[in-house]
Amino acid sequence: MQKEQHINQKKCEHCDRWTDGTKAFCFYCGEMLDYSHRKNLFELEQKWQKQPLFMNFVKIKNADKSIFLFAIEKLIQGGQAIIIGIIALVTFILLALPG
Repeated sequence: MQKEQHINQKKCEHCDRWTDGTKAFCFYCGEMLDYSHRKNLFELEQKWQKQPLFMNFVKIKNADKSIFLFAIEKLIQGGQAIIIGIIALVTFILLALPG
């Protein structure tokens, strides 16, 4: 029984204590035990940071250099905001109707 428990033990690279090697996190310090888990978590965090919070508004190249392109970009973004508002209003009205 002792030998079987030792096989499942893994030394944490963060706190240098022996912990259950079948788990992804150290029992003592809570850090991840396996590099692949850490790498996947890092890639997922990077992916989420690149995502827009609500929606991706239109961005026109060189809009900061031309007042005409800047105006077009803001006009399109305003249209997007109006469409979102209309969809939200219609959704609210439909949900408020008695069922």
